[in-house]
Amino acid sequence: MNHSLIRIVKWFCRQLSFNELASAVVIFLEVLNYSRNDIPLKPNEKPPHYREFRIDTLPPLPASEKDTADTGHGWEKLKKEIELKTGKIITPVQFRNGNKPPIGCKCSHCNAPRQYLYVNNGKIQSQVKCKICGKTSPTHGNKRKPKAKYRCPYCSSALFKWKESQQSTIFKCPSYSCGHYLRNKMILTDEEKTIRSLQKYNPNFKLHYQYREYHLSPDDLKSTRPASKTKVDLANIHNSYHTLGLVLTFTINLGLSSRTTRDALKGIFDISISHQTVINYINSSASYLSAFIDNNCPKPLTTSAADETYIIVDNQWTYTWFVIDSKTRAICAYNLSQHRGMQPALALLYNCFGKPGEMQTHPDLVTDGNPSYDAAVMAYNDLIKNDDNKLTKRTVVGLKNLDEESREYRSFKQLVERLNRTYKYHTRPRAGFKTFDGAVALTTLFVAFYNFMRPHSALKNATPVSLDSLHDCDLMPEKWVTLIEQAAA
Repeated sequence: MNHSLIRIVKWFCRQLSFNELASAVVIFLEVLNYSRNDIPLKPNEKPPHYREFRIDTLPPLPASEKDTADTGHGWEKLKKEIELKTGKIITPVQFRNGNKPPIGCKCSHCNAPRQYLYVNNGKIQSQVKCKICGKTSPTHGNKRKPKAKYRCPYCSSALFKWKESQQSTIFKCPSYSCGHYLRNKMILTDEEKTIRSLQKYNPNFKLHYQYREYHLSPDDLKSTRPASKTKVDLANIHNSYHTLGLVLTFTINLGLSSRTTRDALKGIFDISISHQTVINYINSSASYLSAFIDNNCPKPLTTSAADETYIIVDNQWTYTWFVIDSKTRAICAYNLSQHRGMQPALALLYNCFGKPGEMQTHPDLVTDGNPSYDAAVMAYNDLIKNDDNKLTKRTVVGLKNLDEESREYRSFKQLVERLNRTYKYHTRPRAGFKTFDGAVALTTLFVAFYNFMRPHSALKNATPVSLDSLHDCDLMPEKWVTLIEQAAA
């Protein structure tokens, strides 16, 4: 029995007398008999291999490529492997009595040429058998053109269209002899095997290979940015630009709320503005600086790390995504979304690395176990033709280094966690945002502050991104005004 459960029972018994315990036992029996609906039980924990959303990282084979993953380098490589294993040379077939396959006939499995094929069904001559892979093929090829779009990279079986939505189509391997299926089935626990025995097609266990093909529009690949139209035009504000710089310094650099900023300006500088004016200045400044920030966010030079953190908008969880470069400590990309799906993760990669194929080399990207990153990286790499230029993802799982990859890349994951902690320091005084646009505006200005103004101890108090225009500015309000003027130029 679980020791924690015994401790709970001991504590419970210490609180009750014998008669009270006897009455409690009656209530327990009512709960077990499902006659007490007012006392809910803790739900059973999901099995270890239960997955609501999990991605197979290996891409599928094209429909025309029938070579398997294990022997998928053609008949020549397969021939050498067999000869090394058996010590016997595979020689061409010696045809007799004119019983030869037709010219141009090839093995439909390993693509072996005619000289390694022999007719397998006598005078009918409709089937040939390969001397290399040992499989049979039709003599004149398949008469019906296959409709399969992809093949399983583990067993080369044709993938069938399993599910389809507006955003994606899921293709699934049907084979029960596929090595991927058998390996996943083998690692199931005894409890999970019992559950599957009751329902063989239990969808809670993802055993077969699956591939998701995404259908995304160009708008789906854009990261969220501030609205272009705001209530206030900074060129026509009633207060001075120095006041605007003070507002941004208090709200962004110091992380004060709009009302606290209003009170600070009145109590320190005798400047009277409303808290709504503070909000208007923040939204307008973010709109001005958005494109400038994107143009000056650097591309990752070395290994980068990505993560998402939580903020509250209108009493709902909302997510902020960041990518940070381990060398410059600069924020290379950011995005906000109302869910943790694949689409905002892919938009983050586009914002960080540009369109697939634009960067000559891609540094490693370190993430946590969120499968949205796996799906986003796969969708991103599918659009890159050069295999050497594809993005490599490293996964750091949990708080303990339970695998070699987590141990090697843990330090990079900690960089983005510290960035999230800094970001939370600047968002926590708001106690949540009323609007999503307000959260986007503040996050945009936070990126500007973090990259261009905030000294970093790991960089000997230099900023992650050095701008020549800010070198002669000593005061933070002056730096904000300079940035806005440069962005508006």
